[in-house]
Amino acid sequence: MNKFGLIGHNISGSQAPDIHQRLGNLFGVSLSYELFDIKNKEDHYFESLLKELKVDGFKGVNITYPFKEKAINYADKVNKGASFVKSANTLIFQEKIIAENTDFSGFLRTLDFHFKDNKAEKILVIGGGGVGRSVLFGLGSLHNKVLYLIETDLIKGNNLVKELLLSDINCKLLKNNELDGMISKFNAIINCTPIGHQDFPGCPLGLLKPNKDQWVFDVVYTPAKTQFIKKAEKVGAKIISGIDLFVFQALDAFILFNNEKVNKNEISERLNYLRQHYFKVLFN
Repeated sequence: MNKFGLIGHNISGSQAPDIHQRLGNLFGVSLSYELFDIKNKEDHYFESLLKELKVDGFKGVNITYPFKEKAINYADKVNKGASFVKSANTLIFQEKIIAENTDFSGFLRTLDFHFKDNKAEKILVIGGGGVGRSVLFGLGSLHNKVLYLIETDLIKGNNLVKELLLSDINCKLLKNNELDGMISKFNAIINCTPIGHQDFPGCPLGLLKPNKDQWVFDVVYTPAKTQFIKKAEKVGAKIISGIDLFVFQALDAFILFNNEKVNKNEISERLNYLRQHYFKVLFN
């Protein structure tokens, strides 16, 4: 049996064990998947845990807040997505440790699933954390996008914008008080903060509203119908649920973990099943 897990803070409600077990069942892979919530541990414990899990025979781990940017430093090899984004949410334990970012690939898969031509040109991204980085770099890789970032930590936001500009990605940092007169000018609005999660209720736009000509994407999937999504539904905007990113990034991680055991011809069918299942369970 192959062993995998998720490392992060406040992850007791994560659906990661469920989706990886389902993927294992669908592709005939025997596996276990554990949660390692190390919120109250010392900073050095993350590195110690990685070494311990590798020695214990784990084949890989997913990484979530707040370790994505740190995780890349413990890899012997950094794959293309993680290298571009400069953070990793997946570590594969082989003879060496390999880092990849399936938030990045999963986000691009999600966009491609909903928009074959990716029309939106002026996009507001709220939140520059781990997922926000992946989304911004993902959008930047599509070219000809004008990106705007809202990040309450201005130092962090400015540093991220500088990184994006160095990668020839056009991005500008906005302050919350600049949004009022601009909100209607964006083609799309993407929430990459935890605001709207069951543990962090609220709406990232505050009292502002999207409009029917925009599409909105909320990376939060528990609940799937966040206040942000409900606002967008009410005005008739196109919505993309965080369920899609959750499914696509998990599928990409599963393939990396179990590459030789995955029949590539079955991926599309399995993906459709997973999307239907999680929309039925979570989107109500």
